[in-house]
Amino acid sequence: MTIYNYKNYNNKINESTVEFYIDDKVDESEKKGLNVKIITDRLLIRNITNDIKDRETFYQLLCDPVNTVKYGYGVQTKEQVDQDVDQWIEGWKNQDVCNGLMVFNKLNNDFIGHVMFMYGKVDGEAELAIIIDKNHWGKGYGSEMLEVLVHCMSDAIKKENHLISTGPGLIGKPLYTIYATARIDNFGSLSIIQKAGLKYYHQEMLYGFERKFFRIDL
Repeated sequence: MTIYNYKNYNNKINESTVEFYIDDKVDESEKKGLNVKIITDRLLIRNITNDIKDRETFYQLLCDPVNTVKYGYGVQTKEQVDQDVDQWIEGWKNQDVCNGLMVFNKLNNDFIGHVMFMYGKVDGEAELAIIIDKNHWGKGYGSEMLEVLVHCMSDAIKKENHLISTGPGLIGKPLYTIYATARIDNFGSLSIIQKAGLKYYHQEMLYGFERKFFRIDL
């Protein structure tokens, strides 16, 4: 476990912890899966697991048309969610840090949303994306989620020598840059991304809408 201190967008010093750890093997046929746990001022962020409750939580989040109104892929079916969840679980089993994370209120364990540390377009580049449950909009959770990944998880990834590739099973390179996108009319996400320190550099059509692209070099 590593303790990090970082400045948020209001220049307040925040503290977080980031811990990567490996599952104990049940027997020789089982893989040693990677786990991550991140704790911030208000949040507990962890990798998704094979627990049915995790899967059902994603159904509620991603199959809701209000939650996904400006989400890149739009509202999802349970079958689509299952495909994503299966991919994330397999990724963690293969000790791949480009995967899905779940976000909870650390005091009452309420589920807040999903944050993704995803493959970029070139080795060493990662993409960040978030989606927050409608019951938790407007409370500053998105900024807290993105800031800790940009300023703390990324540093932990580099220190522990995890390589970032463009897809599963590839070798990759050390993490050196992160980008994120948002629809031009998604003012909440645009604000969250910029508060995390990413800078605008590009705009293009993606997922059927004009989106702005932001980047930060590490």
